[in-house]
Amino acid sequence: MKKIYIIMIAGLSFLASSGQTVQPQVIASSGDYFGCASASLSWTLGEPVTETFSNGGILLTQGFQQPVAIPSAGISLHLLAFLEGPYEAGEMNNALNMSGVIPLSQPYNTAPWNYSGVESVAAVPNGNVIDWVLVELRDAPDAVSAGSAAIVARQAAFILNNGHITGSDGASDLTFSSSIQHALFVVVWHRNHLGIMSSVPVVPAGGIYSYDFTTGPAKVHGGINAHKQVAPGVWGMTGGDGNADGQINNGDKNDVWALQAGTGGYKPGDFNLDAQVNNSDKNDVWKPNSGLGGQVPDGAGASALLPEEGYKCFVPE
Repeated sequence: MKKIYIIMIAGLSFLASSGQTVQPQVIASSGDYFGCASASLSWTLGEPVTETFSNGGILLTQGFQQPVAIPSAGISLHLLAFLEGPYEAGEMNNALNMSGVIPLSQPYNTAPWNYSGVESVAAVPNGNVIDWVLVELRDAPDAVSAGSAAIVARQAAFILNNGHITGSDGASDLTFSSSIQHALFVVVWHRNHLGIMSSVPVVPAGGIYSYDFTTGPAKVHGGINAHKQVAPGVWGMTGGDGNADGQINNGDKNDVWALQAGTGGYKPGDFNLDAQVNNSDKNDVWKPNSGLGGQVPDGAGASALLPEEGYKCFVPE
């Protein structure tokens, strides 16, 4: 047994000094993966030896189950996205901010998002803040599999006039303590724009996961059906979904916009986010987008669902 440990320690030392990165891969004849917002469960066929060894910076595990290496600080996420409604002349206008109507607590605690996060601020941190968005991390082997059961974390955040999605300080990138077993897909929700999800896995570079949704329709799952060109070569989230059901149709006009027309404030019928509900919202945003629908797997703002009938998702006490 001592000889085995000596060999393992020597192997760890070699990996530490080699300067190479080894990506763990496995093909098992049996197994599956399930996950939800609070926990995940993965398994392969039974194995007699599954011990793990570490020297702090290097991890050596036995058996088929191999974790994806995530920095101990978690995930640092740098995101760029635009909202169609307030976009003009290369950036988004901050009319909601200047009108003083942006709420100090995150607004996604109601249906369809039902997000229970407690993000709040004493004051909107700077004049560059456009509105709140909800960012969601999904862990799945591919985009098609990245449904609501793959949600591993959510966080309410600010979106700035230049498209940067930040923490509550209005400046820093988002951070998550989650780890990823398969691949990371990122979803961005807004209260009256169609949600979007990254079309490919978001991968780290220099310890930071970065993704720019604004450069083309191919950056979004669903392509041109899920993204709106807001200027030549610039793409943004499609506006006009007043009831946040993932579809832009007469319900948004008749049941939301029409009932709020002529009023001001922080309203879902204010599709261009200028703090006023008027004909500009209907004619310039809702009308050209009527008939469009979101392409995020499992629909608009869906909360994490149980993975499959017969399984329960829980966190051990």
